Amino acid sequence: MNRLLNLLNTSIGRKLAVAMSGLFLLLFVVGHALGNLTIYIGPSALNSYAHWLQQSPILWLVRLGMLSIVLIHIWLGIKVTLENHSARRLRYHSGASLWRRLFDQRMMISGLIIFIFIVAHIAHLTLGIAADNAFYRVDQSGYLDVYARLVSAFLNPAIAWSYIAAMLLVGIHLKHSVRALFQTMGFFHDNYFSLFELLSWLIVLFVVIALCSIPLALQFGWLNPVVTGFYSPSFSVPRLA
Repeated sequence: MNRLLNLLNTSIGRKLAVAMSGLFLLLFVVGHALGNLTIYIGPSALNSYAHWLQQSPILWLVRLGMLSIVLIHIWLGIKVTLENHSARRLRYHSGASLWRRLFDQRMMISGLIIFIFIVAHIAHLTLGIAADNAFYRVDQSGYLDVYARLVSAFLNPAIAWSYIAAMLLVGIHLKHSVRALFQTMGFFHDNYFSLFELLSWLIVLFVVIALCSIPLALQFGWLNPVVTGFYSPSFSVPRLA
């Protein structure tokens, strides 16, 4: 434990911790994207997947663990960014523009905006704050109707386009994070720079396209939100489109 704390007291140690926490968050985002894509299979597939997650005995342990990782990532990320900013302050005093300063701090700024979005997203789709009646529906199997929650949310243009904008920001953040992860772990060598640069782009594009595709599909009518006979008769189901 003392060695770990001593490591975190060094600049290299903090950068390594940011990279490792970022790796766990990246794996979570990729898994989240894969799970959300089951919406294209159908309501039953998405709801069954969500039910499986909700019934897991370690669900809250995972949630608390991910929250801890997010907070550690943000705290150390801000600390590293401020340290880097302090190291470059002489250059700023020499006449660097405001835009240059904001660009150098883009990871901290984008990370904080993404955190605010995550809180709002969880509050809406997980806790039901400001949600409509679709939040309380169940399907014919008695599972929470997560499909209805997503459809109801993303048929709202304000929510859909805000989500898309946030996912684009996530993509920008991830692109730098994945590249920094490879560099910190010592993989970003000149001999295979192109390979890891391509891998960074593939990961980011998959996440962004997968997550943006759902609100886009509903906004442009590529995904039919109405499934006849699917919803439980115990709820009044308005036509969603």
